[in-house]
Amino acid sequence: MAKRHLTARTIGPAEIPKFDYIAEAHGCLFDRFAWPSLLGDTIKRVGIYDPNDQLRGGFCFAEERKLGFRVYRTPPFIPHIGPFFEYRTSNPASRSQEQRHVMEAMAHFLDNSGAAAVSLGLSMDSNDALPFYWRNFKVIPRYTYRIDLRLSPEEILARMSPDQRNGIAKAKRDGIETAEMNAIEELRSFISSTLSRQGLSIREDLLRALLSSFPPGSGSFAFQAISPDKLLAVTYCVYDARTAYYLLGGFQKDEGHHGAGPLALYRSVLKAQEMGLETFDFEGSMVPAIERYFRSFGGTLTPYFSVQKAWLPIEIALKLVKRSLF
Repeated sequence: MAKRHLTARTIGPAEIPKFDYIAEAHGCLFDRFAWPSLLGDTIKRVGIYDPNDQLRGGFCFAEERKLGFRVYRTPPFIPHIGPFFEYRTSNPASRSQEQRHVMEAMAHFLDNSGAAAVSLGLSMDSNDALPFYWRNFKVIPRYTYRIDLRLSPEEILARMSPDQRNGIAKAKRDGIETAEMNAIEELRSFISSTLSRQGLSIREDLLRALLSSFPPGSGSFAFQAISPDKLLAVTYCVYDARTAYYLLGGFQKDEGHHGAGPLALYRSVLKAQEMGLETFDFEGSMVPAIERYFRSFGGTLTPYFSVQKAWLPIEIALKLVKRSLF
């Protein structure tokens, strides 16, 4: 039997430094060791190895137990789980072939892992999902909006919907100001109460761990929109060498201001631009109301793939009940 072009297997502790080094050079923030480590032992890291058994890339996922079954899923606060890979060719045909081998190795590993259900978001540049399709995974498009930070601040503002531009202008006229926010506990409480009010659940322990591990000024930044005596809205963004990701936000509903949230978000975009980043990513949402809000900021609709597969009895059950596994 011919040796596979690339193989995937769980990495050992001694390989973590190299895994992290390759992730930093060829992946994004969410591929780095420190980020998914927030979730502790539930995170599994898989390396992708070349025919000489050299580590060249990888991906990660959260392993959980649901109803007694083993489930692989995209971890909380992470839009996609890789893969990242150290490509060594610039020839278009050769690179395309190597990308295919990467996806084949990943699909082979997940398909033979024994998990009862898999639901994972692939990286933004993983545009070849055919190896998953051929293994009977469901390949599902997901969407995010991304702002090109090479545009001027005026161009970024002009691309927003009239409603958002007017709201921002009115917020400024009404004396609402923005400032960077470093008070972690106040930030956490405001975000948590907003999500609870919207009926969205969040694990408080994970939120605390996130804000403690990536506090404003250390891999993240946060903004607040304030009137003279009240906090009206907050944003929390994380970033890597190229991209800022709008991860969490909150707003005051009662006695709030329509333009406070958009003003804080616009200031966050400008902050990312001032830092020399290339892209501001809204991190996507399939919730219609949230998607409409993100769309109104004029970013470019950008697709990426998620892949899902479940044992047949589970797949049948999921057609009858809410997809709580995913």
